Formats: sequence, C-alpha cells, structure tokens
Amino acid sequence: MIVPETLQNVLSEAIARKGSLLRDTEALRLLNAEASGIPRLVLELYGKHAVFYDYGSGLESVLRREAAGWLREHGWESVSRVDRTVAGDEGRAGNAPLAGVAPDEIVIREGALRFRLEPQHPRNVGLFLDTRQLRRDLEARARGARVLNLFAYTGSLGLAALAGGAREVTQVDISSRYLDWGRLNLRLNSLPEDACRFTKMDSERYLDWAAKKGLTFDHIVLDPPVFSRFEGKVFRWADDYFRLAAKCLALLSPGGTLHAVTNYSGITAPEFSARLRECTGALPQRLPLPPDFDLPPDAVDLPEGNALIFQVTVE
Repeated sequence: MIVPETLQNVLSEAIARKGSLLRDTEALRLLNAEASGIPRLVLELYGKHAVFYDYGSGLESVLRREAAGWLREHGWESVSRVDRTVAGDEGRAGNAPLAGVAPDEIVIREGALRFRLEPQHPRNVGLFLDTRQLRRDLEARARGARVLNLFAYTGSLGLAALAGGAREVTQVDISSRYLDWGRLNLRLNSLPEDACRFTKMDSERYLDWAAKKGLTFDHIVLDPPVFSRFEGKVFRWADDYFRLAAKCLALLSPGGTLHAVTNYSGITAPEFSARLRECTGALPQRLPLPPDFDLPPDAVDLPEGNALIFQVTVE
C-alpha cells in the first residue's frame, strides 16, 4: 500500500526532475504508474491543470485530501481525477474535480505547435502525450510527403506532419466533433488549410475507397481504439488491427512508412513487432516513449495508458 508520504515524495521528485522539459512542452506525464513508483496511477500536467488517471490505485481518498495543498505548493490552478477502473466508457465516473476549477478549454504549446485541450473532458483531454515523439518524427520526416492519418482524433499527428512541410495531409475519423476540433487546431497553428483534408468516414472504408481510386501515401498513421462501434460495425483490436495494417501497406508509395500505434494491453512489444514483420516482410523499428514516461526504449511491460509505436518502411 502506498502511503501519502511516499506519493508526496515521488511527486516532488518527479516535478524537480522533469521541470526542465517544460521549456519544450507545456504538457507532461509527471507520474507513469509502476514506471514512476506509484502503481496504477498516472498524472499528467496540462499547463497549470493536473489530471490523475486512476486505474485502481486505491489512493482516491489521499488525492482528495492532498489536492488543495498541491495547488499552493506547485502553483497549479486545478487538480482532478479520471476514473479508469472500468474498461470502456460505461460505468466510468468521468472527470471529478479535487481542487480548484479547470476551465472548459485551454491552449498548450508543444514545441512549435499549439493544441486546444479540454481539461474537464470525462475521458481524454484532446492530446495523447505518449505520441509526442511520433509527432516530432513526422514533423522531421514529412517535407513534401503525402500523409494519411487514420482514426485521427483531434488531428495532432497530421498537423505535426503539416508543420514539417507535408505536401498534403488527410485526416480521417468517424467523429464530426473531433474533426472540428482538428480544424480548430489547424487554424490555431496558422497552417495551410488547403493542404489538410478532414474526412468523416470509417477508416477501413476510407482505405478501401482509396485503393479503388489508386491513391498512395508516403506516411500512414494507424492508431485505432481498442474497441469501437459505428453504424452497426464493431472494431475489435485483436480481430481487426492487422487486416487494416495490410490495407495500409497496399497504399504506401515505394519507400513509404507505416506508423503503427496501439494501446492494446493484450499484446507485447515483441509480439506486435513480429506480427508487423509478418505483414510487411520488413523489420519494424520501435519509437521510444518520451523521457517523462520513465520507461527504457526497449520496455516490454508497459503500464496501462502507454502506447507501443513501431515504424515500418517498405521498399
């Protein structure tokens, strides 16, 4: 059992150790569950707003008792907790304020990019921090490229490619709300709107349509949810991911790269790499998680809420 003093000490040490990273980003993962010494508890800081993602840490009463003191000690404006003890959205309690009041929306900086976030969102604030390195990689590699971002969410990965000089970016998602959010992020960064297409469509349906049209891409990002249901169609990661990966590979131009991402806890890094190699015949390269995640680049056992990211370049 983690005692309050242990949590306080680990948190203070993490803030001191990771504070220099705030020069480059305003959003950090301060605690990463087991990797940071506090099992089943993740803490992310967005500007001056802290959100605990609780996977069953047993520390809810401690968080409530200590939250107001953290505002004073660290200069935060709010602390809240998101219940992640139940799989899926049903049964989750959503975002519960612990101290202070989080605004409906804020804008944070990550490198040269800016993103609109919703600190009170009951599930995710609008930016996944575990793909920060992938955003940087896309920004560095996408000049002149055609980029397809499937399951685009709020569009951060596609926008990073666009900021790096991509010739054309296509963002595909089934949610009008998230596509609109992506358009807000596009305008927030003053990026060329004529080079970024937002498409409301099931991602597999888009892959099939693009194949019929003979479209090709230099970079394709595949980062689906573990489970989703849309218009009677059910997506289950274990059943469907590698079928989609194969369809992505068919649309890659020579020398193109598939950026394969997952948070599915039912597969390990070696298994994910092996399955991708079976699909492609090429050796996948693993992209490490950001340094604030407290994990080595070759970590096999990841806490919940950590992405596996592999990149496969085809000849």
